[in-house]
Amino acid sequence: METDVQRYLEAYPARHETFEHWEIQGKLRVRLSLADELSPPSVSSSILAIVFNRDRKVLFLHASDPSNSIAHLMAGGRPEGRETPEETAMREVAEETGWRIKPIRMIGFRHFFHLEPRVPNTDRPYPDFIQPIYVALAESFDSSAIVAGDQLEAQFMDYVVAETRIEAAQRPLLHAALDAVNAVRNEVQSNRPIDL
Repeated sequence: METDVQRYLEAYPARHETFEHWEIQGKLRVRLSLADELSPPSVSSSILAIVFNRDRKVLFLHASDPSNSIAHLMAGGRPEGRETPEETAMREVAEETGWRIKPIRMIGFRHFFHLEPRVPNTDRPYPDFIQPIYVALAESFDSSAIVAGDQLEAQFMDYVVAETRIEAAQRPLLHAALDAVNAVRNEVQSNRPIDL
């Protein structure tokens, strides 16, 4: 019998696949998909955001071990209490980077599948967990929002430069993020009153 999770994953085919090893979770298969609807709650995990500024530059996170991963463009974390995904993204991005953001919409997700037996101290759904990805606009910088120990080195970077720093198969997600930002900009501009 097909589950809600299987139906969800079939509706949004993977655009990219890689493997990661996490200290607690062990070896994981990671698939990247484009999507505009949330995954079933039973497999939801961290909420992530790709952040653009007014100049359409993207926030690039500098990892101590650089790679060609889309993860360099995503800040986020797990919900607290009854937070909505948007509220989680707003809080987590502020805590990690100091940037206050306005989420626009969900554009995709990362699907993790455990490749090793479940460990007793796991803190994620098993065997699958999913991280929804939103695109957001930076509104202001607030250094007081940063949580000590959570801060990530981050700077806004030209979209074209950021695009070259991730694998080609991951670029559709970045393209979808920019498309969402441009759609919002166009909508705002079309609603401006015309000076006569």
